[in-house]
Amino acid sequence: MQSHQNRREALIIGKTFHSLGYNVKVACCSEPQECDNRQYDIIFGLEPNFLTMSKRNPQALKIYYATGSYWKHQRAMVINRTDLFNKEHGTQLPYARLVIAHDSCEMADVIFQIGSSFTIRTYPPELQKKIKIINQSSNFFQECDLKHKLQSVSIKDFLWFGSSGSLLKGLDLVLEYFIVHPQYNLHVVGTIDDEFMDYYQNRVAGCRNITFHGYLSTASEEFMHLAYLCSFNIFPSGSEGCPGSVIALMQMGVVPIASRWGAVEQIEHYGYLLPELSVEAISEAMEWATTLPREKFHKLIKENISYSKHTWNLERFENEFRSLLQEAIKTKI
Repeated sequence: MQSHQNRREALIIGKTFHSLGYNVKVACCSEPQECDNRQYDIIFGLEPNFLTMSKRNPQALKIYYATGSYWKHQRAMVINRTDLFNKEHGTQLPYARLVIAHDSCEMADVIFQIGSSFTIRTYPPELQKKIKIINQSSNFFQECDLKHKLQSVSIKDFLWFGSSGSLLKGLDLVLEYFIVHPQYNLHVVGTIDDEFMDYYQNRVAGCRNITFHGYLSTASEEFMHLAYLCSFNIFPSGSEGCPGSVIALMQMGVVPIASRWGAVEQIEHYGYLLPELSVEAISEAMEWATTLPREKFHKLIKENISYSKHTWNLERFENEFRSLLQEAIKTKI
């Protein structure tokens, strides 16, 4: 249940439908054998089964559950970032996290979107009017000891915390900066694409300021040590909904430096918004981060902890989901 917040949220979703008087069939969205010929009042979920069942139930209320950016935006980001990297570095890295084309959003009556206003803007204008934002919960359960955080934090230690799709999530840009700035430490946490690592292994071999920690459970002692130590999380991702990695670190007072697609709402108040995906943009962000007055820096830490704790939790997710679902049902009726 702790591996991803969507597991607990799936239970909340089923519980909410049931509490409103519906019999619920829970099915894996990618297994064709899950699709049956029974008639349903509501189809809720993700492609490809969302499309299959929506076509079999044209009279049903069709709610698409979007957890990332619009698929055309993500495909374009994967292709453009990979092609540019291969051209600049003389490599042949394959496309990673390339989503399949689908028309789920066009088929849907309404879209429940995990994300922010930045996420909505990745959609075509005609689809944006269907979107209802919902705040996800967080699978991070630890409590930040503020006194310990303020005593432990290092202005010279930074984090990149992500999953597969290393180019899409901007790890190359972050590495390029820290390779030539040994005065700052970078901690890389998460799964890295094999071909990406093969290329960078030799380039970072002599960089004592860059440490690859691999996958870490957010409940582990090593992760908590890094969360207390690191001052900023650099996440120049090209496509997200609302990154769980960003909000987990915000709960530990790690200030976000993120692209618009990897950012939370009001990012300018709680951190730094990267204007573009480039090493130059990261360099400007680092200048901002490392010259912050101590009082302002500590204030950001406190505000990140408070904001994230009250925004991304299971109770709020349940309340928002119930409200949006009731509204969608009422509109359909």
